[in-house]
Amino acid sequence: MMKIDITEQDGRLVAALCGDLDNTASREAEKALAPLFERDDCDILIDCSELDYISSSGLRILLNIYKHVRKTGHKALVSHVDEDVEEVLRLGGFLQLFEKED
Repeated sequence: MMKIDITEQDGRLVAALCGDLDNTASREAEKALAPLFERDDCDILIDCSELDYISSSGLRILLNIYKHVRKTGHKALVSHVDEDVEEVLRLGGFLQLFEKED
């Protein structure tokens, strides 16, 4: 089961992902992350400290977030990425898109 909390911290939106962002969870995750697409005035940080797994569906969601943020002239960041998730992000080229913060 996937849990997502969105908060505003230090002038940016933070989406904390908890659980597995897999094919099953992706539809609900898209709905839960919709508020990120309603804002165009700040950076977006994806907090992966409790993200256990990400599938291709999850990567597609991250790509959509990146595309949105890029259009606004702000930054897309990821933080607290564990080794397994980082490997998937690296292989998919996402660490070239998202700035890494810890």
